[in-house]
Amino acid sequence: MVKTASLDKPLQVEIFPHRLLQPSTAERLLNEIDKVEGVTRMLLQGQNLPLKVICGPGTGEDVDHPERRVIQVGGQAFELTVMVGRIRVEVDREEAKENIRKACERALPFPFEFREGYFLKRKPTLVDYAKYGFKSRTDERINLEDPRLFGMVDPRVKPEGKVCVLKD
Repeated sequence: MVKTASLDKPLQVEIFPHRLLQPSTAERLLNEIDKVEGVTRMLLQGQNLPLKVICGPGTGEDVDHPERRVIQVGGQAFELTVMVGRIRVEVDREEAKENIRKACERALPFPFEFREGYFLKRKPTLVDYAKYGFKSRTDERINLEDPRLFGMVDPRVKPEGKVCVLKD
């Protein structure tokens, strides 16, 4: 039986590597974390890798950044649109925290910080309501009754391809 994270007191950890992760390192780390039993959701943060030049003399031209590529995590492919600098993970059991630390030690060849705290929202935010309304609209991918999606929306971007659900 798979337990879900308790909404009144979830366990959350933040992995803060001392370097920005290359796509291959990020893929290896995310797959190690995905193997840990009890992980309910992850959030990747880092420097944006834009598709087009947004200002300057080359405005509107395509950016062919070598770090923006498709990676495989948990058997599902998705495009990595950031240089990963921080990973926030929510777990549903205490022993999963230590397993995540061990996964980081296996996957990262350099030092990292490992913090425990509250990093991910547990209730729908104003941005969630502004983008999707009080109930999920006709878009079946966005369901505000699913607690895994709370606070996972960036108000400045379109939602297509930004939230990747690996497993139910």
